[in-house]
Amino acid sequence: MSMALSTPIATEQEQIELSLRRVCEAARSVATLNDDFSELHESIMEFENLVFSVGPDKGRVAAILDALPPEHIRAVQDAYSFWQARYDSDFIRRLFQEKTSVFDYPFSDRFADLVRRELALLPEAKPQRPLVIGSGAFPITAIHLHLQTSAPVDIVLRDANAVDLTQKVLEQSKLDGHIHVSREKEMGRFMGEYDLIVIEVPAKSKKVILREVRKRARPGCQILCRTAHGLRRLMYEPTTERDLRGFHVKREQAADGTGTFSTALLEAARSAATEVRLEWLREIDPFTAAQLIRLMNRTLEEETTIGFPGPIDDTTGHAVMQDLNAAVVAGRRHVLVAKIGETIVGQLILTPNASPNHRHIVELTRGTIDPSFRGGGLALRAFQEVARKCEELRREVICLDVRAGTMAAMWWQHFGFKPYGFLADYSRVGDKVYEGLYLTETTAELKLRLQELVSGAAADATLHLSQVP
Repeated sequence: MSMALSTPIATEQEQIELSLRRVCEAARSVATLNDDFSELHESIMEFENLVFSVGPDKGRVAAILDALPPEHIRAVQDAYSFWQARYDSDFIRRLFQEKTSVFDYPFSDRFADLVRRELALLPEAKPQRPLVIGSGAFPITAIHLHLQTSAPVDIVLRDANAVDLTQKVLEQSKLDGHIHVSREKEMGRFMGEYDLIVIEVPAKSKKVILREVRKRARPGCQILCRTAHGLRRLMYEPTTERDLRGFHVKREQAADGTGTFSTALLEAARSAATEVRLEWLREIDPFTAAQLIRLMNRTLEEETTIGFPGPIDDTTGHAVMQDLNAAVVAGRRHVLVAKIGETIVGQLILTPNASPNHRHIVELTRGTIDPSFRGGGLALRAFQEVARKCEELRREVICLDVRAGTMAAMWWQHFGFKPYGFLADYSRVGDKVYEGLYLTETTAELKLRLQELVSGAAADATLHLSQVP
C-alpha cells in the first residue's frame, strides 16, 4: 500500500517573498532583455492580490516587513514603479493609435474611488483651483479630479519629456481645455493660486516639495499628500515623519480592498498651532502618561537627545511617569504641555532648585515638540508661559543642558540662552560619546528676548503683506 506524499503549503511569508522575487526577476528581464511585458504584469497582479489579502492586522504586517531585508523592499518598489510606467506607456501608445479611450484605462475605477475618498477629507465646499504634483505621464488623478469637481486642474511634472507626452494625452482626449501641465521648476511661481494641492506618491524629493508647499501655498489651501501604509509599502515608498515636519495631519484615509494609496490631509504647523492650548499639569493620570510617552517616542524616532537611547518600553515608561507624577503633585516639578484636542503635542518641565542657597534658580528639561508641529510658533508661546511661571515661582535664573551641536542647542540660543560651560563626556548612546552644552538666562532677559522676537515677527508679517499685490 502506497501513501501519497503531501506537499506542505507555503506560509504567508514565503508566498510573499516568492512573489516578490518573481516581480523583481520579471522586471529585470523586461528592462534588460526586452522580454514579454505580460509576464511582469501577471507577476504584479499576483503580488497585489497577496498584499491585499493580508488585511490591516498591524502585528501580522509588521512581522512580514521585519523579515524582509531593506534592499528587497527597495527592489520591489523599483520594480512596481517600472511596471506602472511601462503599463501607462503602453496604454498611451494604444490611445494615440485610437484603439482605446482615456476612459478605458483599466485602473480608472481604482483612481475614481481614491479621488472620491480624498475629496471626502475636505470641507464641504469643492475646490475651485486644484494642483497635482508628481503625476505620471498618464494623468489619471487629474482627470478624475476634474470629473468630480468640474474645476480646471493643473499638473506639474519634473521630466520635460513627460510634460510633452501628458500634453498630447490631454489633447488626444479633448481634455486640454480643462487640465494644464507644466514643468516642476515653474511650480513656485504660481503655487499661491491654488486652494487644493495633491502630492502624488511617486513624486520624488517629497521633503523638498512639502517645504515649498509650506512656504508658498496660500493660507487655507488644502493639502492632500499620498503615502503608503501597511504592506502597501512594498509597492510605494511611504511619506516619512521627517518629510512631514512642519505639517499637522488633520485627517487621513487609509487604503483598503484593492486600493493602493493612503492619503493625509495636512495643515501647516503655523496654522494648526492656533488650535493648540498650553496647560500646566496638576497631576499625571494614566491617559496623560500614555500621551507623554507617545510624544517622547515620536521624538525618539528621529533623535536621542531627551535622555533615552531609543523608544521607551511600557515598564520604563510607567516608572518614569510615576516618578514625574509624584513630583508634580508635591510641587517639586511643573510640567507644561501643549494640546490639540486631547492629544499632547509638546512638553516642557521646570524643576525649582530645592537648596536654600539656590532658590532663585530653576532648571528647564525635556522640552520637546511633536515633529509635525515644529515651525508653528509653539516654542515662542511656550517660553512666554515659562517666563510667566518663573515670575510666579519667584525664580530669577533659568538653567538647562543640551547635547552640543544639535538643532536643540541652536534653538535654545535663539531664545537668548548663553553658554556657561561644556562637558566632553556629557552623554553616551551605544558606543558614541557626545559633548554637552550648559546654558543659562535670567527670567528678565528671557522676557526682553521674547518681546524682540514678537516685534520682529510682526514686522516681517507687515512687510509680507505690503508685498502682496
